[in-house]
Amino acid sequence: MRITLSVNEALDQKQKLAGLYVSITGLLHFEFEDVAIYHSPASQLRTDYDSSIWLEVGQGNLRFNPSAYEAMHGKLVVAKGTLLLPDPHIGGCGHMSLWPALLVIRTLERAC
Repeated sequence: MRITLSVNEALDQKQKLAGLYVSITGLLHFEFEDVAIYHSPASQLRTDYDSSIWLEVGQGNLRFNPSAYEAMHGKLVVAKGTLLLPDPHIGGCGHMSLWPALLVIRTLERAC
């Protein structure tokens, strides 16, 4: 059985989880220049982007389906994939290198 982590839990363990397949639950942001999951509940959000993980898709069958993911924007989702750390020379992930980690997702679905 695989454990699903919150965004903050995954980020607190990101050094240990780097390169591993993980399951993370959070609020989906699917907007221009903000494709990420954010920690929930909002009362536990840290400053800036420190409670969020940038989302990307790798090679394979999964592709971003804009209309499906736009419909899930702001909803609680479970994202499963490989957690990666930023390039040390860049210092962050995603647009403008603002996110502390990156999840190369294999599946993304609404949380129950």
